[in-house]
Amino acid sequence: MRLFERKNLVQAFRLPLWGQASDETPPHWLVKRLQSGELVINSLGGVTMTNRWGHQQCAAGDFILLTDRDAIEFATPEEFEQLEEISPDMLLRAA
Repeated sequence: MRLFERKNLVQAFRLPLWGQASDETPPHWLVKRLQSGELVINSLGGVTMTNRWGHQQCAAGDFILLTDRDAIEFATPEEFEQLEEISPDMLLRAA
């Protein structure tokens, strides 16, 4: 039985730090999920989502990742640095 599958990163967006504005416009896929309620802004300045295992959240300064299966994942800056083969056009960074 296969528990985990390798997913390819399509695009990433770094949330701005608490109290700061992003220099980049959030991508359409992120705005669409916020509008639908699939993702919710949390009290940490990050994002929370509900999945089949409960709730998952990230904080301000973390990355929201869109995978090739149209799934959302979260990564800390340290985890994001370890991802392989990231091309510059995949990354929208907030200053």
